[in-house]
Amino acid sequence: MKIDVYRKRDFDSDFYPLPPKRDWMDDTFDKHAYRCFPVNIANTLGWTFSFPKDISFIWDGNSTSEDGHVKVLSGEEYVFTNRANATISFNSGLTFMTEENVSLLMMPVPNQFIDGVQGFTTMISTSVLTTPIPYAWKITKANEVITIPANTPIVSIIPISLTDVQNTEVHLYVENFPYEHFKKISDYANASHEISKKQSWTNFYRDAVDHEGNQQGNHELKSLKLKITDHRDSN
Repeated sequence: MKIDVYRKRDFDSDFYPLPPKRDWMDDTFDKHAYRCFPVNIANTLGWTFSFPKDISFIWDGNSTSEDGHVKVLSGEEYVFTNRANATISFNSGLTFMTEENVSLLMMPVPNQFIDGVQGFTTMISTSVLTTPIPYAWKITKANEVITIPANTPIVSIIPISLTDVQNTEVHLYVENFPYEHFKKISDYANASHEISKKQSWTNFYRDAVDHEGNQQGNHELKSLKLKITDHRDSN
């Protein structure tokens, strides 16, 4: 899949693949959150943009109404200020051009939590939107200054094909599994509990094995690597 991204001249947003690190994961005991394979691989799902300066703002509404307005206190060059409904929109300065039948899924950065705001989930057709993409956050905390530190990832941008997703069919069944199935689940849980009590790690899911070491399928990928080829110096 090929994607071309054009950054607005003299605009200093940064664009890069999402990093795996999260502040709250760094703060867990022995950084054990990074041992969670499903979380860790999701952290790197997509590209993002960020800004080199702090962005601070305050919404003067209330919890029962979306009246009021958003006042930008710093970093105003990176946001659109004429927003309603307790939202703030970031100007990426980035224009995307993709192959045919590719859309951009824009969603909150996986496993990044910022008190008082929540990113929207949107779908962009780049053949229709040929200007720099914006991205909006919903403000959920009124009358408090919210600061987005410099270099904070703003969004997760994931190219997908809606054509491939269209008419996907899920088959739902009701099944009475045999006793052996539930016993295996119980034994797996007990084994995991015993290992956890020793402050160790099972790695069952990461290694795609059960509690007896038997192979249980295969992960599509064990890590996700996204790339950027920088052509800015060639212009």
